[in-house]
Amino acid sequence: MRTGDAPGFTQYALVFDFDGVVLDSASLKRQAFADLYRDEPEEKYRAVVAYLSRRGGQPREVKFRHIEAHILHRDAGDKRIRELCERFKQSVEQRLLQAPAISGALKFLERWRGQVPIYLLSATPQAELTSITQRRNLSHYFLEVIGAPPDKATALRNLMTRRRHAPHQTVMIGDSYNDFRAARSNGARFVGVTADPHASPFPSDTLTTRDLHGLEDALRGLG
Repeated sequence: MRTGDAPGFTQYALVFDFDGVVLDSASLKRQAFADLYRDEPEEKYRAVVAYLSRRGGQPREVKFRHIEAHILHRDAGDKRIRELCERFKQSVEQRLLQAPAISGALKFLERWRGQVPIYLLSATPQAELTSITQRRNLSHYFLEVIGAPPDKATALRNLMTRRRHAPHQTVMIGDSYNDFRAARSNGARFVGVTADPHASPFPSDTLTTRDLHGLEDALRGLG
């Protein structure tokens, strides 16, 4: 790449969420969650679906504990949560191997790999995230592939400290309010990915793009 080709964002470290940002897998994961509760009464099932639509980017244990304790009003002990997590893992694994990439994601990663620091940060458990990125031949795009635990805010803070990236030169790219909150709580910049800007989970002044074809323009817009 010639120096004059640089689009004005090469000073940033880019931290990508995974589901809904790199892979078009956020909705299939929500459905996998919901499928575990399909035999519940319809009112309870609808409440689970509504909750899941609002809570992207959180660890599955957090979601299951909320659903079990606060929607279904039953014991949310560790054994029950482990069972649900294992059932979810088995249900979603094959779906992730077949999920398409978000439009523009692979072209962006291929173009800028090695030109800017690029990381992957997800609420997916570390071992599963490492496995799926390797099996999908995605891991080579990222300097680090970071899963849970810890939570995203803590993981982002640890990453910036470890790699010595200043907050104002770090950009989190995510599709959920949890991603937005992780960035803002650490003083980092943020670009939201939302296919429908009218249904965006972010504050109205948040810079967004419909897919990753628009990410370069969005990053230029950070100023």
